[in-house]
Amino acid sequence: MISRTYLTVAWRNWRKQLGFTLINGFGLTTGLTCFALIALWVQDELSYDRFVPQYDRIVRLTQFQPTQMGIAESARTGAALAPTLNRHYPEVENTVRLRKHNEIILHQNGQALQSDILLTEPSFFDVFGYRLIRGNRSTALQAPYSVVLTESTARKYFGQADPIGQLMTIYMYDSTGRGAHYIVTGITPDPPRNAHFTFTMLASFKTVDVARPELVRAKGWTDNRFYTYLLLRKGVDLPSFADKIGQLYATYGSDPVAADRADVQYRLQPLTSIHLGSHLDHELAPNGDRHQVSIFATIGLFILLLAGINYTNLATARSASRAKEVGIKKVMGALKVELITQYLVESVFMTLLALGLSGLLTELVQPYLAFLTGKPLSLLSSPILIVFLIGVSLVLGVMSGLYPALVLSSFKPVSVLKGSFKTGTKGVFLRQSLVVAQFIITLLLVTSVIIVYQQMSYVRHKNLGYTKEALLFVGVNGNADVVKGYPSFKQELMASPLVGGVATSNSILLNGLETSSAQTTDGQGRAIPVTAARLQVDADYLPVYGIQLVAGTNFRSRQPANPTPTAPDIQPVILNECAVNRFGWPSAQAALGKPFSTDGLPGIVVGVVKDFHFNSLQHTIEPLVISLKPDYFSRITVKIDPRQARQSLAWLKTVWNRHFPGTLFEYAFLDSELAKQYQADERFSSLVTYFSGLSLLLACLGLYSLVAYAMAQRTKEIGIRKTLGASVKSLVLQLSRDFLKLILIAIFMAIPLAWYAMHRWLQGFAYRITLEWWMFVGSIFLVLCIALLTVSSQTLKAALGNPIKSLRME
Repeated sequence: MISRTYLTVAWRNWRKQLGFTLINGFGLTTGLTCFALIALWVQDELSYDRFVPQYDRIVRLTQFQPTQMGIAESARTGAALAPTLNRHYPEVENTVRLRKHNEIILHQNGQALQSDILLTEPSFFDVFGYRLIRGNRSTALQAPYSVVLTESTARKYFGQADPIGQLMTIYMYDSTGRGAHYIVTGITPDPPRNAHFTFTMLASFKTVDVARPELVRAKGWTDNRFYTYLLLRKGVDLPSFADKIGQLYATYGSDPVAADRADVQYRLQPLTSIHLGSHLDHELAPNGDRHQVSIFATIGLFILLLAGINYTNLATARSASRAKEVGIKKVMGALKVELITQYLVESVFMTLLALGLSGLLTELVQPYLAFLTGKPLSLLSSPILIVFLIGVSLVLGVMSGLYPALVLSSFKPVSVLKGSFKTGTKGVFLRQSLVVAQFIITLLLVTSVIIVYQQMSYVRHKNLGYTKEALLFVGVNGNADVVKGYPSFKQELMASPLVGGVATSNSILLNGLETSSAQTTDGQGRAIPVTAARLQVDADYLPVYGIQLVAGTNFRSRQPANPTPTAPDIQPVILNECAVNRFGWPSAQAALGKPFSTDGLPGIVVGVVKDFHFNSLQHTIEPLVISLKPDYFSRITVKIDPRQARQSLAWLKTVWNRHFPGTLFEYAFLDSELAKQYQADERFSSLVTYFSGLSLLLACLGLYSLVAYAMAQRTKEIGIRKTLGASVKSLVLQLSRDFLKLILIAIFMAIPLAWYAMHRWLQGFAYRITLEWWMFVGSIFLVLCIALLTVSSQTLKAALGNPIKSLRME
């Protein structure tokens, strides 16, 4: 068969020029492996929430409101929204509310802090399409204090026993201080990982009606701790409905207590746009980044392009050695289309072999990819992607082999067989253009690595305005006994040299703080409503965190700063510099003594602190009000001796167990938690680094192919020059000059593109580095050094060759 003949000829040619074959195979395998790994990651990012049966009709309601900083938009809303929408909007088929909890659970082996508990209602199953393995989904969440467990959570607490009907003690909506009893009413499969939220347990929303009815009724519009999802009816025009629902609060949510919220409006987010397109306050979980997906998809295409360019250049470089083969075949009657088919078959077959090897490599490196990305991805689990990769490989094979096939099939047999055949300058411009394209891509990626690394280093080492080292915080988890016993616990801690300070707060300085509506006065004494982040602390908080006062005084322990003897209920507050600027006071000193009420309680400004970060560096510092709440806290911060961290932690746990026996000791170090904010960016930096290194390797292979081609064409010239007395040094310089020109062209084209791309990427950080000249010079120097080594290795080999042998060969 003719196909077998093509493969036989291909195999013989590969064996005859084994070096070129191995280089070709390595380049294609590397390119396809990188492309497959990136395609796996991109496919996973684009697949979020698409497993939901009715994903195209589900939207999330978000809330936005103008503030001094612009528009503040939150993913959370009030509990009253869902029933209001069901009653008044015929476009809404169903609604579901969620609230996220992390709670302590008592079990036979002790206590555990269970994360990702979702408070929800029976419509959860109808809207999102989740099913139950055990239990009735229409009744499982009807009664208060009922829970549905995922399979893994059921195994965690009940082992192989049947959990249905069993009681679980959970510290959630508990008024006894000993935990509330929840009954297990259903088991659901573990939720898919590629969702913008996951869960370990589902608790009945009716529990709120029983335990905290004011959250649903009296504060149903103003207590924004819930997530609201709508299932729209088929055929609803989303833009028109979004316009209709924009003024929902003004129409149905009027509340005299919340008159300052009259400008609250609502927006709709399609379910599948949340993961990559939503970065609002209070997201259910960290979301992805559409820009990073675009960047990685581009890198994957670039690497695939580099692999194809390499094959084209290497195949062209081999064309002179196959000229006689072509001449003999043409003399024997071979048609041009048969010759083209032969070389296309070789190219496609080589690409498919490389695809097979890349599939094996992809599975081998999958654990490492999972470590880098945090995603357990596998090529075998995606048949669609496998088919896509086969199609890409076929296209790559045809496109890579088409130009060499056309060049080879166009040789004239008479010139070849007479020995007067020369490839001359045919296709030189195309080959050189391909090498320039390779180095433009490589310079873009190498420059990106340098700038991304510098930005992440800046993030890691930037002064946040407080001391983050050696700070350990312990969760109170709503335990009233801890709040009552805190004074004696603190007294024992402070007596130890291992502890440098102890403080309490209602939050930690991560991922932003809750906002609060407040009221103050402007320069003319007129009352103005303001919005600010809120932090409630005790009097030791500022010293423990090393937060600096720029005006006024710190809180006095358990003593409000009363401006007059007749105003005993006025509470002291401390603002940050940003709040002073935003609220119109000319200086920090001028803000002291100004009235400042929060949550309807009168207050007075007693101090101003230097701005510090309480959110990631992607966000600017916002106005902050710090109030004194020594008896209301959810975190205890302990400043330990960093030189004796292990001993300090062990001793702290001992003291905790002595004062609060049977209470879970749940702790974390602040610097470790801060690092988690930038985990996605760190992964981005690592992936760009690895793939950029591979692109540089592939670009050097492309340069090697062009040099090898040129040396093969200039063998006689080199021999003559050496015979006439040319030195090795002069030959190397002469032969290298043309290739260095190509790299310089690539540099002048790549640097403006790199500056633009990195400038756009850095805009995602409110606090960022400045692009400097040395970052671009560094990438140029690195690429030039590696390219020179590649060129000189071939030119030196040609210059050192025996001229007699080269002239005899010619």
